[in-house]
Amino acid sequence: MGRYAPRPARLLHGLITAGAVCVLALASCQSLNPTNWGSFGGSGGSGALTSDERGVALELDLPNRASIVADENTADVYLTDLSDETLDLIARGQAGREVSGTLVHVHIFLNPKPGKTPIESTAASATIRTVVLARGQIGVYDGAGFMLPGRSLKKGAASGSVSNAQTRLTRATDGFEDLLGAARIDLTFGTKGDEARANRIGRVVRALSAAAEPVD
Repeated sequence: MGRYAPRPARLLHGLITAGAVCVLALASCQSLNPTNWGSFGGSGGSGALTSDERGVALELDLPNRASIVADENTADVYLTDLSDETLDLIARGQAGREVSGTLVHVHIFLNPKPGKTPIESTAASATIRTVVLARGQIGVYDGAGFMLPGRSLKKGAASGSVSNAQTRLTRATDGFEDLLGAARIDLTFGTKGDEARANRIGRVVRALSAAAEPVD
């Protein structure tokens, strides 16, 4: 299973029920067929998805990561705590309902430059999609935030951080219970350009998102 480490002091065990976002109540656990995380490039991928309403947070530890850099302003970054083997099982429709994990897609559409583009936290330079897979149930959170990838895009890599980016549940399967409500995401990542690995994660992000229905 994917690994989740909620902040214990803020965990609301009483709200966790069968079919809910059970990952909020799980301690850290392994993905199916775990990979050697240490082989992945970049400085890591970590952060938190924090509820503004309900006092819970989903910690993000996303060691499987890669990016596709189009130019010095545009890149797609993919991060997950699922192993390559588990991603392939999901893509083939062969993963069991016990699989849980988190996948994040960051689309950088602007590399802000001092004096030329807005440099302030209220501006948006990237969209962020977070897919939570909780024992067969899917929740998709979408948001946007301000990110400074700097010179990394010119080097064919992508790194950066975003703080307090507003996000909300936009798609979900019938059995997914949103325990976060209005939330914000904090994320820091470093990735190497790796089209094959990025496409592997991205394919699952798209498949899981398509399997969930829009939320009113």
